[in-house]
Amino acid sequence: MGLFDLFKKKNSQQPLDNITLETLVQKAATEPAYRAEFYKRLLSDELIIITQNSGRQQGNHILQEETKVNIVSYPDGKIPVFTSTDRIFDKGVVKEEVEYMQMKGENLFDLAKGATFLLNPYSDYGKELLPDEVERMLSGKILTDTSKTLTIEKETKVQIGQPAKYPTDIINSLKILFTNKPNLKAAYLGWIFDPESGEPPHYIFGLEADGDIENLTQEAGFTAKQFLESDEFVDFIKVDKKNGLSEYFLKSVEPFYKR
Repeated sequence: MGLFDLFKKKNSQQPLDNITLETLVQKAATEPAYRAEFYKRLLSDELIIITQNSGRQQGNHILQEETKVNIVSYPDGKIPVFTSTDRIFDKGVVKEEVEYMQMKGENLFDLAKGATFLLNPYSDYGKELLPDEVERMLSGKILTDTSKTLTIEKETKVQIGQPAKYPTDIINSLKILFTNKPNLKAAYLGWIFDPESGEPPHYIFGLEADGDIENLTQEAGFTAKQFLESDEFVDFIKVDKKNGLSEYFLKSVEPFYKR
């Protein structure tokens, strides 16, 4: 089961610009292009927790060291967390006013390490955040723990062409992701096989972009991985004059995305 299998399904597409976290919860439910941004914003945006007997006024707080917060949890220990106070009262499950506190997601997850969180549990769109998932967010590995960087140190002969099966779902999601990447000029698709690597043939994406593309390839790789089996993988390379594969993309392939 994938990380987002608990989301309620609904078709939706929209560029990432100016999307609130609350909207991202809905977008990420069915469109992998929004999931990298969703995880980043879970850490950087403000979240709401229900508290009790805190002795503090409701709202945003900067917690001092050794501060104790009485966070309301379910009998099984899972902690409800909300993207706004309105979400607390969805579907009338919570019928009376409650005491709440607002804090940056990163601080909240760090405060309650080891807990399972239920994001917007009373809404049509929600997400269970398991302890391992939260830990990978905090460590920054959520987008990169299934990726690796390879450096080719010698001339290598590879076979490259176009895939027999066009990855329509991957391409469509990457197009959505790329709309919010202004440094990306064009993106190309290929199919590559390196006989000496011991790895099977696989998709390779060429990205023609300005500057460093590490963050771009991390998000693109994470997005593509949502459609692959556990033993499948894809490659991303920067298209420029410094590597031989670029010539294939620039001279023989029509970009599937162009700014």
